[in-house]
Amino acid sequence: MQRKNRKVKQKNNYRYITIAFIALVSIASLSYVTITNKDSVVNISVTNKPKTAVYPTLYSDKNITKSAVESDKRFSNITFVEKESMLANAISIINKTSVLKDKEYEKGTWLWTPIPQLTEKYSDSIISGALKNGIKNIYISIDSYLDIYIMPDGEEKIAKRAEFDKKIEYFIKKANDNGITVDAEAGWRNWAEDGNTYKALATLNYALKFNKEHNVKFRGFQYDVEPYLLDEYKENKTKVLKNFLNLVNQTVSMLNNKDLELTIVIPEFYDGSNGETPKFLYNGKSKYASEHLLSILDRREGSKVIIMSYRNFTKGIDGSIDISKDEINSANEHKTKIIIAQETGDVEPPYITFHNTNKKYFNRQKTELDKAFMLDKSYGGVAIHYINAFLDLK
Repeated sequence: MQRKNRKVKQKNNYRYITIAFIALVSIASLSYVTITNKDSVVNISVTNKPKTAVYPTLYSDKNITKSAVESDKRFSNITFVEKESMLANAISIINKTSVLKDKEYEKGTWLWTPIPQLTEKYSDSIISGALKNGIKNIYISIDSYLDIYIMPDGEEKIAKRAEFDKKIEYFIKKANDNGITVDAEAGWRNWAEDGNTYKALATLNYALKFNKEHNVKFRGFQYDVEPYLLDEYKENKTKVLKNFLNLVNQTVSMLNNKDLELTIVIPEFYDGSNGETPKFLYNGKSKYASEHLLSILDRREGSKVIIMSYRNFTKGIDGSIDISKDEINSANEHKTKIIIAQETGDVEPPYITFHNTNKKYFNRQKTELDKAFMLDKSYGGVAIHYINAFLDLK
């Protein structure tokens, strides 16, 4: 009887050890542990998880107009800036002083709704929601202007442009009346490629003309080009990234003595993390793409870079602090502010978005970001992608 009990006990011990071992292996292989309580859903990073590069996709693809995607050969050779102003070492001067001050943090968000769909009622609801949630800056997509740009000259084009202006004017005035600034945003993955730069410069030119012709004005202009989504990027990253830098360089020149601040949106891996981006020679120096970009933007006072550091947790390995610190540290040696973007849309993988969490949890993580970088002169605040999804958080 004792021998039988001993065998049963040994068998049970072996079973417990096996279960424990399997459990430990399973936990070690998990990237995150999810804890749910009445306040929030929290994804905790396991410390042995390596950094991973996530290629964000353009949400604007869902609303993008064909004119922003397709190449129109009629405009492929159009230029918007004199060659003499293209010198890389020329300083681009901004003729106003409303640049982001130290400790005046951005709390911005994107609005992807095409301008023709902006009714006054819808605009009011967006701005009201932004105001209630402490949003101070809205980046409004003007890609749909390209539908007007490619039209033949004539009365119809003039009328379309006037209606486009009217909707933007209403939105900016309503936002400004509530203490919210508005930037013009534009971009698609091929805009820096040969035969496509006219789309980038045409939208920029629209924003410049709008400010010149109206009492209410865009605070700034933002490129959200994301050329890493091109098929060619996998085969020739250096070429694609150089094209992108050339576009930014040309834009800086085009903005000289104009009243628009410039913002560039990039992924967090342009700093060479995880070997996702190579060092390459540009303007005589070998650096990573993010460092080249900062050098270009030094020519333009008040410039900002938005880093898509998409994680729904701030601390630990691969958290939003961890994947942003290299850009912050690099920018401390430059003039440009770094804004950290956070995702709230329904996207994959789940750990990069605050979708299915709540505002209380989001705000705690945002506070952690502010605390982590408050002593860094380059830190400029947070941008939230995107306003409709953010307002849906409970």
